[in-house]
Amino acid sequence: MIKTWLALVDVQPADWVAVGSVKDWWQLNACSFSQSRRALISLMMLISWEIWKERNARVFRNTAVPVGVIVAKIKEEASMWCLAGAKILSNVMP
Repeated sequence: MIKTWLALVDVQPADWVAVGSVKDWWQLNACSFSQSRRALISLMMLISWEIWKERNARVFRNTAVPVGVIVAKIKEEASMWCLAGAKILSNVMP
């Protein structure tokens, strides 16, 4: 789903291992040194951050934006991270 939302080319969900929770996923991937795993971790941090900000907007400001807008924000933020020097993330972004 993430690959489709963000139109990512190099993300290969078929290679992923199924886990029971986000915590388990982080523990599984935290020690990985491969560039693709590190890029995926950066991307998941970015996505989590944007979802968290949207959650706060809904709870504290009683505002909500459509999913498409959130996806656009994620893409924009990812581009900004790449421009700021996130070289590993830029390897998986279109």
